[in-house]
Amino acid sequence: MIRSCEYDQNEILASIMQLCAIERFDADITYGNGSFYKKIPEPNLKFDIDPQVDGVMEASSVGLPIESSSLRSLVFDPPFMTYVRAGRSGNGNMIMAKRFGGYWRYDELEAHYRATLKESARVLSKKGIMVFKCQDIVHNHKLHPTHIFVTEWMRDWFRLKDMFVLAAKNRMPIPQKSGEKKKVQRHARIHHSYFMVLERF
Repeated sequence: MIRSCEYDQNEILASIMQLCAIERFDADITYGNGSFYKKIPEPNLKFDIDPQVDGVMEASSVGLPIESSSLRSLVFDPPFMTYVRAGRSGNGNMIMAKRFGGYWRYDELEAHYRATLKESARVLSKKGIMVFKCQDIVHNHKLHPTHIFVTEWMRDWFRLKDMFVLAAKNRMPIPQKSGEKKKVQRHARIHHSYFMVLERF
């Protein structure tokens, strides 16, 4: 029985492959270090804006060197954090920023996600599958339900075919400087992310 909630992202990807009859993803457009592919086959094409391993082509998810309507499946696992963009002042040197990247403002995240949806729609064939990993975040003391926004941003090209929830077993502790006044918690700590399965019209 395939469940919609798991603690292992590899299990979720394997479930998506089984349900969508995918033997191997055609492309991963934000490949990173390849952590998705410990238990499933490597994608045929691997892209990243800053390649970390051999065999990955340098390309942005908003401008892919791929012919239109040529792919049947792709994976998109973008950064999701704000206030931690590497190279910026402030929190740019945080370990999480260096490890995962991010955006300074939520509108930067939105612009990247919207443009990638449009570009993914261009390269996917009809009924092509886009696996879109995202996480809701609190930015500037406001909850941004990103997975809900994605269903709005995608509506010109995709329908939501399926959705999985990845529950986190652990979360990094929130750092606090010595002598700093204890922060008052105003939002629940987010311990899950989403794997949205989008199907091209």
